[in-house]
Amino acid sequence: MNSIHESRKDRYARKKKQRLRKIKMIAGIGLLISVGLVCMLILTMAMRAVDNQSEMVTLLNPDVAPVAPLDPNREYDRGGEKKSNKDTVKVSSSQDAIRIIFAGDALMDWSVKETIRKKGPDYPFEYVKDEVSSADYAVVNLETAITHHTEKDTNQLYNFKSDPESLQGLKNAGFNLVTIANNHTLDFKQKGFLDTLKYLEKYDIPYIGGGRNKEEAYRAHTVKMKGKTIKFLAFSRFIPQTYWFAGKDRPGIAEAYNKSSVLPVIKKEREDCDYLLVYLHWGVEKNHRPEPWQRNYAREIIDAGADAIIGSHVHVLQGFEFYKGKPIAYSIGNFLFPDYVRGDKADTGLLNLTLDQGNIEMSFTPYFIYKDQIIKKGEAYDKKQLKYLESISIGVKIDGKQVRDAVKANGSATAPPTR
Repeated sequence: MNSIHESRKDRYARKKKQRLRKIKMIAGIGLLISVGLVCMLILTMAMRAVDNQSEMVTLLNPDVAPVAPLDPNREYDRGGEKKSNKDTVKVSSSQDAIRIIFAGDALMDWSVKETIRKKGPDYPFEYVKDEVSSADYAVVNLETAITHHTEKDTNQLYNFKSDPESLQGLKNAGFNLVTIANNHTLDFKQKGFLDTLKYLEKYDIPYIGGGRNKEEAYRAHTVKMKGKTIKFLAFSRFIPQTYWFAGKDRPGIAEAYNKSSVLPVIKKEREDCDYLLVYLHWGVEKNHRPEPWQRNYAREIIDAGADAIIGSHVHVLQGFEFYKGKPIAYSIGNFLFPDYVRGDKADTGLLNLTLDQGNIEMSFTPYFIYKDQIIKKGEAYDKKQLKYLESISIGVKIDGKQVRDAVKANGSATAPPTR
């Protein structure tokens, strides 16, 4: 009995060991599968992280994100990935149509000055020059003195001056005209301001909104193209001191605080031109919407004879509006600024006005200020920016990059601004 009992006992033990081995084998296989799945998940997340590395680095620490080398004939996202061929702007198909580009505040001091000294005056405009030069005419706000003079206006919090050679970059990029009606062209007093005029003339760049006396400051710049006469005027509604105002024998800026200084000039200049375009330095800094007084003022300017109003100064983009079919761009933001600008202050773009048969079409191409350059960030950014601009505009629909008068299309009227 003992031998039989032992054999049964042995068989039971052997089968038990076999079952344990099977359980361990199954558990091991399950563990390997689980580990494999976890590894695949980690690998997938890592690959996505690598794909987005440039974007994340830019968001967390813009100073270390690589930009170069980039192809100026291509469109890029923030990480430098090629997205599509260079941007095109829809314009009227008429051969007589005239396309004019406007850009915001250009400041070639601080980090921009050092970058230009190292890499040349064309470097900041490498990715924007194709669109600028494709226009029939281009205008930018020169938000700096051009001088080597060192005596500052001590009433200014910041005093900006740029090297004369930086003007060559603006010219090579395709800009034909600058406005000097702003709150920085006299940062280095009248000597620095007169130097600015001298260097603009040396580089053969016309200017509006300032001059050696009041008559010159309020004078329109006239251009004739494709059988049409186009005039440009510029005024500033933000000037630090009254001694910056142009006087009978005093160099300075065309001020817009007094409507009696602005509206009669517009009425007079409108008499002998086909289009009159007005560039205004105005508004409350960092505000994303115009003040009610700006909307009222814009209507008075258009009623006086202006065909379009282009604004800057507030260092961010503001929305658009049409009044009596005339386009108003309240602020087109910074254009070229030192690399301390971030977020919405680095959002910029080019305003395109297409003049054709008495009508003006408006479109906007988003760009971004990054490490002393104006760059493209890609289709997703463009769509987001244009959707945002539509949301802060008044009675406007943005279709692609085309800014349309939604009020006119609907046959209704926008509410008048409240004072």
